[in-house]
Amino acid sequence: MSGPAIDVGSCRHPNFTASVVVNRVLDVQRFVADIQIRCTACKELFKFIGLGCGLSYDEPQVSLDGTELRAPIAPAGDIGLGIKGPLGYRVKKTIGG
Repeated sequence: MSGPAIDVGSCRHPNFTASVVVNRVLDVQRFVADIQIRCTACKELFKFIGLGCGLSYDEPQVSLDGTELRAPIAPAGDIGLGIKGPLGYRVKKTIGG
């Protein structure tokens, strides 16, 4: 049994747990992984940054509070789901770069 949670303000977040729930969206034949990350010491949830809010079957999104990543997934051998390609990346222009 673990001890009491550490004060969130003083915690250095030494270790984490991840919670992953995979949902099957039947009406569109897709899968979405809902992911949360929590500090095991203070129990604080972490926010995912740099993504839009909502739900998309084509790109990752976050919950309104940012603490849940909603990532569309597909079986590795399945290419017939309207996925843009087996691999992908985004390029973000930075100032001065």
